[in-house]
Amino acid sequence: MMDFSMRIMFVLLLISLQLTGGDFSPSGERAEPSKSPHQVHRRGKYSAKQQSKSDDSKNVIQSATELNSYLEWVTSAEVPKDAVSFKDKTNEYYIAKHLPQCELCFFDKEKSSCVTWSSNEVNKSFRHVSYNEIMFLVNKDNFEMMEWKECTNQKIPPMSVETCNGYFVAKNAFGYVRMTALSLMKEPVNVPTKVLTLNTDIKMQHLHVVEYLMSSVVTAEILEVLKHFQASNKNCKPAKHTVKLDQNIDKITSYQTGRTHKFGVNAEISVNGTLPNITNIGGKLGLKYDYSRSRSNTASVVEKTLHSVGMEVEVPPNHSCTIDITSNTFTAEVPFTGEITRVYKNNKIHKTFINGTYIHQEVAELQTLVNPCQPLSDRSKC
Repeated sequence: MMDFSMRIMFVLLLISLQLTGGDFSPSGERAEPSKSPHQVHRRGKYSAKQQSKSDDSKNVIQSATELNSYLEWVTSAEVPKDAVSFKDKTNEYYIAKHLPQCELCFFDKEKSSCVTWSSNEVNKSFRHVSYNEIMFLVNKDNFEMMEWKECTNQKIPPMSVETCNGYFVAKNAFGYVRMTALSLMKEPVNVPTKVLTLNTDIKMQHLHVVEYLMSSVVTAEILEVLKHFQASNKNCKPAKHTVKLDQNIDKITSYQTGRTHKFGVNAEISVNGTLPNITNIGGKLGLKYDYSRSRSNTASVVEKTLHSVGMEVEVPPNHSCTIDITSNTFTAEVPFTGEITRVYKNNKIHKTFINGTYIHQEVAELQTLVNPCQPLSDRSKC
């Protein structure tokens, strides 16, 4: 009787444990993934993080220092001329990066230290550095217009200033910080963040060539086959064949300033100054004044000229002849110095001196070459 009562109590206990979520399964069976809502939440959070990293890698941000050589990082034994700086109340700080880790440094010249603003309070900390440990951001002749642009939709705006490895110069309510696209997404929406960027609202640009360095001219002539003809005559009498080529030949003149910065939409680049006389340096061509509209910093002109070449060739009986029409392209590269004037849409004007290369490329002449004729292998009997 006692054994029967004990069995009844044990069965009731099992029913009670199952109703309250108890788990009496063997340890081998519990090896399945748990259905705990907390663990499901952790996996969901991990997936979202992985997805955000994937999305972030696809969102390639145009870096101002990569696309523009007027902005550059330089080493110096003192704060260099035209170093980019900002003022926080009465103090002036220079934008630098601390080597070798490439950490963003807001350099205080008076204290010779990198200043760090805390992410959760307004207090600042100072770390002493020597000049050979840092690189300064320099804006040559202050030619580029810098501005703090507010991030929208928690995204880094294009043409932002990057130190390296995806870290950008930013500021928020707590102070000046470094920011990545991923860390920006974690910032509270109600805390505005601004990133240092380039102003690309450019109305027009003008390049004035001051001097051509004729002693450093590089010239070249390239021979190229434009068309290859073959004429065969299987008859027993000579036959006449006419070959003809009608082709547009490009003449290209351009000014390359060595800058890769992409200007604003429909930014105009005009060029003036006396053009070099190519005939004085062994060339066969004359030049004229060039003007162009371009979205890049290279002002180029392409002129198309229709060239027509014809020739009558007499092919002997049972022979095959080949004819080549070749072009001789003359290229001249002339270094120059000049001044670029940029006008922004807010009517502010910036100027800087540059070194560049004037390039002239044109087909100097076309030639027709008749190669020796060869007898046919399947010649006719005459």
